[in-house]
Amino acid sequence: MAGNPLIRRVALGLLLGVLLGSCGSRAPIKVGFAGELTGKQSDLGGRGRDGVQLAVETVNARGGIAGQQIELLVRDDLGMPEGARAADEELIRANVVAIIGHMNSSQTVAGWPVAEAAGMILLSPVATSPELSGFADHFFRIVPTHLSQAQIFGQHVYQNRGLGRLAIIHDTNNAAYSESYWRAFAEIYQHHGGVVTLELPFSSTAQPDFAALVAQLKASGAQGLLIVTSALDAALIAQQTRLQSWNVPLFSSAWAQTETLLQNGGQAVEGMEFTIAFDVNSANPAFVDFKQRYTQRFGRTPTFADGEAYEAALVLFAALEKTAGRSAGLAEALRQTRDFPGLVSTISLDQYGDAVRPLFLVTIKDGAFATLPTVLKPEAN
Repeated sequence: MAGNPLIRRVALGLLLGVLLGSCGSRAPIKVGFAGELTGKQSDLGGRGRDGVQLAVETVNARGGIAGQQIELLVRDDLGMPEGARAADEELIRANVVAIIGHMNSSQTVAGWPVAEAAGMILLSPVATSPELSGFADHFFRIVPTHLSQAQIFGQHVYQNRGLGRLAIIHDTNNAAYSESYWRAFAEIYQHHGGVVTLELPFSSTAQPDFAALVAQLKASGAQGLLIVTSALDAALIAQQTRLQSWNVPLFSSAWAQTETLLQNGGQAVEGMEFTIAFDVNSANPAFVDFKQRYTQRFGRTPTFADGEAYEAALVLFAALEKTAGRSAGLAEALRQTRDFPGLVSTISLDQYGDAVRPLFLVTIKDGAFATLPTVLKPEAN
């Protein structure tokens, strides 16, 4: 039987079929996403996941990368440092080529050592903590650090808004973001002659009494209030300022700029101002197209979180094109990112993986985020 020509031809045909089939169905490129999907700040994590998912679907529809489809693996970091470490460890064991995440600074800082020890790319759409700056490592981000944002904002509040006395409240549970943000803001604000009447920290996991905290802030005699918290807490604090007839101007950071703030803040957050690297009202054709496709896909309009997550994924995929979908050489390919066409502006990465891109001033008007024409520029040293 072994010498039967017919059997040999059938066996050869079967072998060729297997080989050709395997060539036509190459293994997908696994990319990880890690963010808070359950918990108090799950709005950022959920939107980040959706932004990356849309980017994956867009690139896969065009043929993928180097003839391979992209497979997205999603993990919930639970909004806790230990959750961030566990999520990254799971994704690394699953052999992803890179991890997109996390969706706030504290979880990113917590997950960074895990990724770095494994030589794994960690690319955050939103983390702005300066703790991760200045290292030629495997961490990258597509937004500037919040130090520059806070300094420009502090200058704006004093010079353009004419407020000489300001109170500050911030959440210590995201200290990697909030601590350096309020300090950078206060430094430039006080440099110009402003007075911080009260700096009030609180823990968002300790069931804070916002009525009592706002009463302290009001009693300090401040003419305005900077709120460095999540969207939900910013909304609750704003509500308390109005309930206590403290109708001062309110300011917050990009951390709070989601629909959760609008939905829970109502009239109390009207007029609140922010600085951010992503203009959700951009008329750039790339953003208009993204907004339409995102809304059709998920049934809601995008915010900065989903937009920046989409951009982060596209920056990563462009670098993977240079490495033919492999992790080898990916860090260097990312560092070569220059004038990448993002949704609202170009994106460049410096030698340390930090982004260089413009900032926008945003307010809340008639229950929606509105971009202001004011140009915010840092002062020359």
